[in-house]
Amino acid sequence: MKGKAFITAALCVLAVALAFPAAGLTAGTTVTPTSTVVNADATFTNNFDCSFPLTETITGSYKDTVYYDSAGNAVKEILTAQYAGPLTVMWTNPVSGASLSSHEAAPLIVYYNPDGSFQALQNVGLTFSIPGQGHVLLDVGRIVIISHQGIVFQAGSHQELNGDTSAFCAALG
Repeated sequence: MKGKAFITAALCVLAVALAFPAAGLTAGTTVTPTSTVVNADATFTNNFDCSFPLTETITGSYKDTVYYDSAGNAVKEILTAQYAGPLTVMWTNPVSGASLSSHEAAPLIVYYNPDGSFQALQNVGLTFSIPGQGHVLLDVGRIVIISHQGIVFQAGSHQELNGDTSAFCAALG
């Protein structure tokens, strides 16, 4: 499917978060949520938003809060952007040098199955505007992704998800 940078960015952040599993918990332990501030510095090639490749860079930090059941198993995780400074995504056309950036503000919520495997992800999206041009990319509302089912709920405007990235790509062209 075309146009999923926000999902890709969210999954990159999720991959970093999953690298820090809960440790030392025993069944029956009363557990309060744990929070960690995580550095999210990653760069990858985005080949899906435009007809030309983009270099996509995520920099900054986010707060990762994990909630547990009474047996100490992770049941929900909330990744909160704009914690200890901005979480920034920058898209760069390596040929033209044109760049656009966005400060992420929406939380990412992950739900886990009782065995600790991924169950579902919720993301409320992003907006991207250029002064004098208005919105060039609008992904707002709510998206729910369930393991082995894909997107099961979508509300709002999701230009990137639906491949409507022409204004965004023109700004980077």
